[in-house]
Amino acid sequence: MVLPQAFRIVVAVILMLQGVGHVMGLLPLVGKKLSETHSADSWLLNRTMGPRSTHSVGAVIWVMTIALFVLAGIGALGQIVPGQWRHIAAAASILSLAGLTLFWHAFPFLFPNKVGAILFDLVVLIWVFKGA
Repeated sequence: MVLPQAFRIVVAVILMLQGVGHVMGLLPLVGKKLSETHSADSWLLNRTMGPRSTHSVGAVIWVMTIALFVLAGIGALGQIVPGQWRHIAAAASILSLAGLTLFWHAFPFLFPNKVGAILFDLVVLIWVFKGA
């Protein structure tokens, strides 16, 4: 399905903004907390790997999520990976959901941060897998 240019631009901007929003997951790693509960710790990984390794895993997840959403946005504009941008957006959404599951406190507020990211990720996955 070919999208009209104006719609492609809107989709691209939204995908890139979603990616940039995941910078919130990196903030606690550099000592910038936006709430009392904002943290780079994982409810699961801290117990098995320890905080230092857990923080490294979290950093990789968030950096990859940011990069994939930005790349998907660029692809939606017809640049770099024009035929694969939907798949890249789906991969970014899956990684985002995994990150939010493992690092629940990486985003400082339930609404709009966590709920908004989860809903956006689900919309992207439904859209991609329904064949839009």
